[in-house]
Amino acid sequence: MTCYEVFQKIGEVYAAELFLHEDRSLFYRHCAAQAAWFDAMQPVAYNGESLYPCGSAYLHSDCAVVSHYAKTYEYNDARMTEKLSASGLPDEDCARALDAIRSYWDKHHFPVGWLHGAPNYHCIIKEGLSSYRTRAYQTAGDDDFRDGVILVLDAMERYVSRSAAYLRSVEASEDLCRAMERVPFLPAETYYEGLVAWNLIFYLDGCDNLGCLDRGLAHLYRGEDLTDVIGQLFANIDAVGMWSCTLGPDYNEITKQALYAIRGRRRPLLELRTTPEMPEDLWKIAGEMLTSGATNPSFYNDRGIHDMMAEYLPKIAEEDLPLFCGCGCTETNLEGLTRAGGTDDDLNLAKLFEEYLHERLASCETFDSFYTGLCETVRIRTNAMLDRLRDAYFYCAEHLPAPVRTIFIDDCIDRGLDYHAGGPRYTWTMNSNSGLINVIDSLAAVRKLIYEEHRYTAEEFLSLLSAEDPALYTQLAACPCFGVDDAGTDALAADFATHVYSVYKDRGSEGFIDAFTLTEHQFSRYEWAGRVVGPTPDGRHRGDPTCDSVAALRGNAKKGPTAMLTSAARLPQKLAMGMTVLNLTVAKRVVENPVLLRALVEGYFEQGGLQIQVTATSAEELQDAMEHPEAHDDLIVRVGGYSEYFNRLSPALKAAVLERNIHEV
Repeated sequence: MTCYEVFQKIGEVYAAELFLHEDRSLFYRHCAAQAAWFDAMQPVAYNGESLYPCGSAYLHSDCAVVSHYAKTYEYNDARMTEKLSASGLPDEDCARALDAIRSYWDKHHFPVGWLHGAPNYHCIIKEGLSSYRTRAYQTAGDDDFRDGVILVLDAMERYVSRSAAYLRSVEASEDLCRAMERVPFLPAETYYEGLVAWNLIFYLDGCDNLGCLDRGLAHLYRGEDLTDVIGQLFANIDAVGMWSCTLGPDYNEITKQALYAIRGRRRPLLELRTTPEMPEDLWKIAGEMLTSGATNPSFYNDRGIHDMMAEYLPKIAEEDLPLFCGCGCTETNLEGLTRAGGTDDDLNLAKLFEEYLHERLASCETFDSFYTGLCETVRIRTNAMLDRLRDAYFYCAEHLPAPVRTIFIDDCIDRGLDYHAGGPRYTWTMNSNSGLINVIDSLAAVRKLIYEEHRYTAEEFLSLLSAEDPALYTQLAACPCFGVDDAGTDALAADFATHVYSVYKDRGSEGFIDAFTLTEHQFSRYEWAGRVVGPTPDGRHRGDPTCDSVAALRGNAKKGPTAMLTSAARLPQKLAMGMTVLNLTVAKRVVENPVLLRALVEGYFEQGGLQIQVTATSAEELQDAMEHPEAHDDLIVRVGGYSEYFNRLSPALKAAVLERNIHEV
């Protein structure tokens, strides 16, 4: 038996197609595999929802090789071994098939951290995917590229047709049946059809991000109130644990409906692009939603982001800048136009600083020499990481086609190039770092206690720090820190962050990579990063989480939110094009007052801040949730760039959230 026949017999349709067309290009083989995947998908149960499919059932599969939105496909060796062992097929054939898929995986797998993106929803809904088939026939690509794209489009259409027929068979609503018989292959004609198409595209893409919802549907709006339908779309995002949706700055009634639809929901991460002209009623609705327990929306400085992208990457056309959306937690993307990373890799600045401190402190006679050496070490380590990342991007271009994203992202079809190989209009990497604020506060403490006041020798300081000496920690707590509008510390912070961020911008472009960018969102990484870091001079204890955003360290923002935001705005945020996330925790009465909420957000943005996300709660509520989790199943908090149910956090992350300053203003 051939490998194709073995995999077909055990239901591994994706793997089977990879070995049926070995004489054709990798792109075509993965297109054939993706088409087989869509053909194997059966309609999921319909339970009266306003959209289809719904929930996470669409993603379920017992296959060992599965389609994946970020990595093209994933392989589970244990599952494949189990299925082959139970197949009853000849041992020799099974062994050969297992060796073949293992070898293929070794040579063709996603080599970096993650990947996020948003399809060109607006274009698909306006033109219909049938126009993409026409575009494929006119492509500049080779026969394998054209044939592969059409294979996938045809299989998508067959899946949608099967789903529409199923809905008719179970007597689903006439509106839903009619919509499913038209979109997304024909242009949407109504606002409702647009939402049905949006939901379908999200699932066909593999479930990642929603892009710019109100902008993309505005041309279809005729006065309908479809808040409940948007709520169903959002429920689908929450059910699969996926990511973000952007609103504004061309505010309309859909903006309001989407804001109302987020009430009490964890996902999507709703990103509200704010301008000085944003209407007061939107500020009021945003405050209402924040008090509803959603921690949504977060706020984005639309003008500042526009200027940041234009300055960082002048190649971006002016007409494309309004397509900004934060994908994943909040990584900068242009809807439907970019192959942008999603935390491709992470540099643990806190760990780097710890190692540098113990290796170099004793040999540095001045703070300037200590600091200069640290900045150079950061530059070298960052460039080495970016070299590895560049090589990983080039590897993907050669070894890992991405058929669905090639179809859904412009200008891949027109260029005849795969999504990973320079097909999109723009390509940039997206790294993160962990522990920036920890390093800043550590530098301020070292400068004061060792180089200015000479309270300790380097050896004494390091010995007491390693022992977590209580007397030393008392002195560390009294040192200057970031986040209290301290001019000296903030100047140090701005200078160090400039050194960290500039490495990325200075790389320029390499091959089809237009830029290397950095995101300052921490996700839940700040727990993982902290586990490997010993005691640090910012007052951290061994293994504690690192900073959760560019805000003051937990408990340090004792001069209130205005001082903390002033400090954060002094960071060179426009050099971190991937987005600088700021966590702000306030009492509910703050967001209940739209004037206060607006003053905080716009004041920060006027100073240069780019993003702010709010948790409205109280110390009492969080403490009670720690002690009585069963009474707080619906409590949602902002973590390190994303929202999560408090009860789902690890003990360390719960404690970190509890330690934050909760501002009364």
